[in-house]
Parts: sequence; C-alpha cells; structure tokens
Amino acid sequence: MSYNPIKELTQQLIYYFTMEPGEKKDAPPSSSWQHGELIRFNRDNVEQQGDLSISAIAKNWQYFCLKNGLTMRSMSQETLLPDEDSIKALLEYSKEGWLYPLSKVTLLHKERIALYFQREAIVVNVIQTILRQGDDYGKCPKRDDIDKAKARPSLCLKLHEELAHPDSGSSTKALHQFRAKQLHQIVRRLLDYTDWRLVEPNEVDQQAKDTLVVCVESSNQSSRMTIGPKPSHVVSLSCGPVLEPSTKMASTLTSDEYKALRANDMLLTAMHRSGMRDVSKNGDYKGLIQQLGRAAVIVDLFEVRHSSAVSLVRSGQSRSKGASFILYNSARMGTLIRLYDANKDTTKSDAAGQPPMDAILQKLTEEVEWELIYGYLLSFPDVVESTLTQLKQGHCGVHLLVRYIINLASTFSRFYRKYKVLWGAFTARIYLVKAVHQVLKSALALLGIEPVNCM
Repeated sequence: MSYNPIKELTQQLIYYFTMEPGEKKDAPPSSSWQHGELIRFNRDNVEQQGDLSISAIAKNWQYFCLKNGLTMRSMSQETLLPDEDSIKALLEYSKEGWLYPLSKVTLLHKERIALYFQREAIVVNVIQTILRQGDDYGKCPKRDDIDKAKARPSLCLKLHEELAHPDSGSSTKALHQFRAKQLHQIVRRLLDYTDWRLVEPNEVDQQAKDTLVVCVESSNQSSRMTIGPKPSHVVSLSCGPVLEPSTKMASTLTSDEYKALRANDMLLTAMHRSGMRDVSKNGDYKGLIQQLGRAAVIVDLFEVRHSSAVSLVRSGQSRSKGASFILYNSARMGTLIRLYDANKDTTKSDAAGQPPMDAILQKLTEEVEWELIYGYLLSFPDVVESTLTQLKQGHCGVHLLVRYIINLASTFSRFYRKYKVLWGAFTARIYLVKAVHQVLKSALALLGIEPVNCM
C-alpha cells in the first residue's frame, strides 16, 4: 500500500479524466495537483454521499486543467460521466491498476457523482499494513542511497533566538513561549513522516537558496522583526497570543501554573466519574492526573490554528471533548487488547484452526467499522501530510491533526457502545481495535502526548 493512499487514489482518478500535453499512455500522475472541491473524500454518510464524490460538471475539470497545464481526455460532453457506458468504462479501468478498484458509481445530482470502493480490499489491506508497520505507518520511505539523499529537499527548522536562548530576566515559562516551543517540537516530529532532509542551523549557508529555513516564533517576536523583505527561502512560523477568556488580554499564567490548573480539572472530573473522594491521595493517580493535565494543555493550545489567538480554558469548560475524552478512549482500547491477549494465552487456542487473516477481516462490514477504517485509518497519512502543505507559506495545520484525533476517538466511542469486541468468536473486531489504537498512539505522539494505560 502507498504510504499515502488517499493521495495516490486522487492522482489515479485525475489521471483517468485528464492528461499532460504530449504525455505517454503510461506516464505517471503528478503529485503536485491542487484539486480543491473537484474530488471530495467523505467520512460521514457514505451510503448516500459515496466514499468519495467528484464534480460532474466538465467545465470545472476544464478550469482545473487550465490551472495545472493539463487537458481533458474527452472534450465532447458537458457532463463528466454522461451515460452508463462511460460509468462502466470507469469501473473496468479501476480494476486494471488502481490501488483500490471501484464497485459502484451513481449520480448524486447534476453537479456531483458518488463513487464507492470495493470495501474488502481496503479493510484487509489497511489493517494488515498498520499492524505490520506499527509506528512507521504513514511515513514516507527514506532513501538510504547517498546520492539520492543529497537530492532530497533540505529544510532547517529553527527556534527564534529569544525562545532558544532567553534573556536571564525574561519569563522562560510564559504560555505564549511554551506554545511556540511545543509547535517547534511538533513540526520536527511531523517532518519525520516526510521526505525532507533536516539540516542543523550551523550547517546552513544563509545565502543558499536550496534549503528552506523555517523559524518558529511567538507573536511577540514577530512584532519585533526587522522591517524589510525576507529572503525567499526563509519562512516564519508564528504562534498567536494566549488570552484570558473573560478579558481577552494576554494571560499572565506560566505554563506550569496552567498545567496545574488543567490537572485539577482532570482530578475533579475523575472524582465525579468514579465517586471517589480520596483519589488525590493515591500517588499513582496523582501522576496520571498530571499527565492528563499536560495533555489537556497541548489540546487547548493547538485545537485552533497556531497563528490565531487562543483563549485559556477556565472552570474546566473545554471548547471540545478534549484530552480527557481522547485518552479515556485510548485507555479503553488498551484494556480491550490486554484482556483479549490474556484470554488468548489462557485458552491457548490452536492457531492452525483459525481461518486466514484476510477471511477474518472481511467480516468487518458494519458502517461504523467502515467509517473507522476508511475515514480515519486509511486517511491518517494524508492528514499528517496535509499539516505541512502550507509550510512554505508559514502555516502548519496542527489543528487539523487535533481535530482528526478528537473525531477518531468519538467514532471509536460510537463503535464501542454499539458492538461487543471481546465476546463471541468475532476476532476481526479486536484486530480493528489494535489498528485504531496504533494510529491513535502515533497521532498523539506527534503532539507530544503520552497515552495512559487506564482511567
């Protein structure tokens, strides 16, 4: 499977309808096309809207071709797939060399066409790939050859000097500084998934145009930048201020004080949920609450765009379900996996009597299972890649990753409430849980959040 299957499927679909002038029949599709709303992958309501939908209006595709230096393969119709023969031709073509073939194509209305994939191949391939690759799932394969490594695009990620080497009299734990430092670390971890070759600041020739220099700073540093044009290869990645919700003024809390505040919110939530009054006296639980507090701070600071101002969470009133909900579902997955593994060791079932893995996974046919696999597991590499698509313009979509994590946890929660995982002989669902748990762990690791074993 491609390290970014969503991207490959998009390229294959565009290549079916368009071509580069003078291209050979087997020319590979481009990776740089910006398709906008031309192709839309769906996570919700796929039964009605399709696994993905495409614009049915040929003029929209012609405009896309004009922007990207392409031409339409067929210019004779106003509608993209005007009849049953054209639909049948697309279905047959998808079986020849597409990453995942189509099973059905329907007209939603006169402006959009719904496409449905053959689900079994995606279900089996995605789960097996995640379980096999583990923490490497979604990472761009690294080229080890020296000559090829030199050809990789190079990037230098820097932290503004006032953040990397603050003056002795400055507040090293101010929340706006903490936010910028966390952004620096998150971007570095995201880059590990890409083909970028990281270069240390002391190795960069400032006049060199072939190395992109990305400097992470807070809004305070941005306002003190020297007036004048920047070199084209230098980009500022700026964090907005951290504000008090009531006054909309810059918060005076330090990062440690805010972590303690959010940890106390987590403690009160845990006491309310469990009915325990002496939970704060449990040493292990105190460590857990501190861990949850730090996770809450990261989610609070990055569930909005990093360049935007963010308001603190007071009185435990989060803007979303937040870190507690995410980590609760992560811990729930871990518990299911441990119980299954312990029961498997106890029963010592004969592996030779089990059906092949492919046959087991093909039983995952419920809609919420498909939503988890297609909407979240398959799309994880694309979500990671999409966070960095505007890096050269000074933007990093960390908020997209946070939103993805919250929605993944919410979808898993619906799955858990609706279906039994450990009872009966339906082994496929425990494999699904393991795959979701792995992807959630990887996504949290990008944010610097450590999962918890129990809550």
